[in-house]
Amino acid sequence: MKAYVFSKKGKIELRELPAPVLDPSIPEDAYAAILRPKYLAPCSSDAHTVYAGAGPRREDLILGHEGIAEVLETGTMVKDFRPGDLVAVAAVMPDAPEGHGHEGSHFSATKLGRNIDGMWAERFKVPQADQNLARIPAGVSMEAALMAVDMMATGFTAAAAAAKNCGRPDGSGQEVLRTEGLLSGLSVLVIGSGAVGLMAVAAAHSMGAGRIFCIGTDKSRINLDLAVRYGADLYISYRDGHVMYDRAALEMKDIIIDPRANATGDKAVETVLRLTGGEGVDRILICGGGPDVYIKACDMLRYGSGTAVNVAYIEGSGTIPLPIFSLGRGMAGKSFVFTLSRGGRSWVEQMLAVVREGRLDPGLLVTHHLQGFDSIPEALEQMYRRPEGLIKIMVEV
Repeated sequence: MKAYVFSKKGKIELRELPAPVLDPSIPEDAYAAILRPKYLAPCSSDAHTVYAGAGPRREDLILGHEGIAEVLETGTMVKDFRPGDLVAVAAVMPDAPEGHGHEGSHFSATKLGRNIDGMWAERFKVPQADQNLARIPAGVSMEAALMAVDMMATGFTAAAAAAKNCGRPDGSGQEVLRTEGLLSGLSVLVIGSGAVGLMAVAAAHSMGAGRIFCIGTDKSRINLDLAVRYGADLYISYRDGHVMYDRAALEMKDIIIDPRANATGDKAVETVLRLTGGEGVDRILICGGGPDVYIKACDMLRYGSGTAVNVAYIEGSGTIPLPIFSLGRGMAGKSFVFTLSRGGRSWVEQMLAVVREGRLDPGLLVTHHLQGFDSIPEALEQMYRRPEGLIKIMVEV
């Protein structure tokens, strides 16, 4: 079969590889499925992996973890899916029948295109199909379903982790997404207005956040428009700190800010501090930014109870610095959480239920469409170059 593999830093190549099969002699394959990709979406993490990463984890690793696919074959122990089913494929997957992926312990999970072969191929295998494939409800567009498997799943993971009370197991071992009131009255700042950041805005809004700030790009109007549509009250340019939208009509406080409270001298940080009277915000959802974003987040967190949740991919190696002053010399009562998106069928189907109910349309994130399997390299490069107006690309295979 044909497949796109990560061959070396900065390059993917089309290779002819053996097609995956279900082997009766391998016990795990009884629970697996073989699928054909129908709709794909290169992720910014794919672009980071190829263009900024250290190189392939192994030879001929097939990339791709966002997709809608047709089931071609199922193992003998798969109960819920049959050949011909069109399904949403969880980007993050519990790796055992009794694994912890449905209980919020994301690191018992595998991920397509990272530690197992992904879906940029004519065929791909999904382990534990009943746990990792999701039914697409009637009336949900392919764009919305495609965005639900990773972008929406990750944005809601960030907001849930920042909430005062997260979903708890219902006794079946599955996560229960309870959105109403989880962030009630709290001020929430989302850093990053890409696809995950926009879904984090939507999630914070659905969880009742009192006021939602978004720091994002000023290069394209569509990011601002979608942030507002998904529930942002204020939109601030990451470059110069200019308030581009203010639903709340907040007054910029004329206060003296200690230079040590803005360790990077960042204009957007100054804007947030002035808008909040120097107090900062209750929760920060980090969905983008460079290594110094954690310094900025620490500076913008409220003392005593502020929590920042990171779901952004961190490039490079080394260490992440934090500002001693804004940490209260270690006693500021601020918390940081670094997490992977929740995964598995349960979480994805909960995302799709939100879409089915008309509460959110993540399909609006798809700004570009390409046709054909051979357009995957072009889509990946566009996600890396980020032309004006691009948020996500859907490739119809």
